[in-house]
Amino acid sequence: MKFVLDPHEPVVVIILTLVCSYWCLIQESFAAERGKERARIALSAKSLAYLDVFAAHEKGIYRKYGLESEIIIMPPALSMVALQAGEIDYSFMAGTVVRVALKGLPVKLASLSVKSSFHTLVAKASIKSIAALQGKTIAISNVGSSDQVVAEYLLRKRGLDPRKDVVFMSMGGSDTRYQSLLTGKIDATALSLPHFIMAKTRGFNALGSAMDVMEMAVVGIGTTTRKIQQEREQVKKMVRSNLDAMRWIKNRKDEVLDFMMQFLKLDERTAVESYEIYSRLMVEDVRVLPQAVNTAIEMEGFRGGFFDQVADPTIVEEVLKEVR
Repeated sequence: MKFVLDPHEPVVVIILTLVCSYWCLIQESFAAERGKERARIALSAKSLAYLDVFAAHEKGIYRKYGLESEIIIMPPALSMVALQAGEIDYSFMAGTVVRVALKGLPVKLASLSVKSSFHTLVAKASIKSIAALQGKTIAISNVGSSDQVVAEYLLRKRGLDPRKDVVFMSMGGSDTRYQSLLTGKIDATALSLPHFIMAKTRGFNALGSAMDVMEMAVVGIGTTTRKIQQEREQVKKMVRSNLDAMRWIKNRKDEVLDFMMQFLKLDERTAVESYEIYSRLMVEDVRVLPQAVNTAIEMEGFRGGFFDQVADPTIVEEVLKEVR
C-alpha cells in the first residue's frame, strides 16, 4: 500500500511547517557557533585570584559576547611565549605582562581585575616575624612570579636582603606550596587566596600581606599590541565580559559563595572570608590603575615614563562610554 501526503491537508501543513522551523533553528545554531570567536586565556593556576575569569567562563558571560573561551593553566613565562606565538590570545597574569613589556616584547595590559596581590607571607608557627626568616627557605611558584615579588617587597620593608638573607626555592602554585608548608618541607611562602586563610586556620603565622601595604598590577587582561591594533573589537568583548563578571561578583554574593564552594571546593567559612577580601580589592570598572601599574614597573627597577609602554587604558575607557 502506498501513502501519498497531500500538502494541502491541515496536519501535513503543520508537520511541514514544524520541520522547516526546526531546520531553520539548526541552521541558525550552526551559524551562531561558526560566528563565535575563539578566545584562549592563560592563567597561572586554578586560583581565586582569577575569580572573575572563571565566573565569565563557567557562567556563559564570554559566550554572551560571542566568545568561545578556553582556559589554559600554564607558567607565567610560558604564557608570554605562547602569546607571542599565537597559541593563546590573552594572559591574565598582569605582573608578567608588565615585566616582559618593559623588556621590549610587544604586549600590553588592557584591564585590571584587582588593585593588589592577595599574596600573604605565611611561615611556620615557630617563626614569629619577618626578621626571623633570615637564613630560612621561602618557596615560590616560579622565578619572577607575583608571590616572589611580594615576598621580596615584604622582606626589604623589614630590612632583609632577598638576595643574601633567604633562600628561594621554585615549587609551583599555591596549592603545592601549601602542602609543602604543612609537611614542614619549607619555612615560609607567600600564599594567595584561599590558601593563606587555610594556613592561618592550621596555626601558621601570617607575617605580612601585599594588600595592606601596596597597590600592584597582578591580574588583568594582557595581550599583544597586534591584537589591540587589528582585533580591537574582540579585546573590547573581553573587557565587557570582565565588567559583567565583576558586577555579578559584587551584586550576587550568595550565588558567588555557592560558586566558590562548588567550583573551587571551599568550605563555607573560607569562601566567606575569601569573598570579603576579594570584594575589598576588586576593580569594579576594570580600569588600568596607574599606581598599581607603576608599582609593578618599579619592582623591576624602572622609574618613570614607562606606563604607556606596558599598558593601554583606552580600551576600557571606550567600553565604559559605550555601556553607559
